[in-house]
Amino acid sequence: MLTKPAWPVMVKDVSGQPRPDSVFMVSVARREEKGSDVNVASHLLLDVLSNRVDAAIVISNDSDLAFPVKEVRRRVPVGLVNPTRNFPAGRMNGSASDGVGQHWWYQLRKTDFEDAQLPDPVGSIFRPVGW
Repeated sequence: MLTKPAWPVMVKDVSGQPRPDSVFMVSVARREEKGSDVNVASHLLLDVLSNRVDAAIVISNDSDLAFPVKEVRRRVPVGLVNPTRNFPAGRMNGSASDGVGQHWWYQLRKTDFEDAQLPDPVGSIFRPVGW
């Protein structure tokens, strides 16, 4: 983002004098917890504990979900889909026979995304060049 000198970003020239009229670009890393893992875990547990589902599919490799997924496996079959290129998070693993059984795991591949593409064109809509 473009900014002018202000705390915490201050600019001085080579002689050490402040340059309050400077405009420069900075990169800002914002580390904020969205709470999406808590929301997924809460809804998963609510749906299973209120008998609204007979099985669940969780698309995540977030080990923060390990405890709720383990508890859900005790009650209904769970399919776990890893959407990342990484190995499955160790705490998300288990056995197909844990709890009620019939659990399964799958790791998305590049071809899964390629095979899911719509034809080009779809009606009057064309895929952008390079896609």
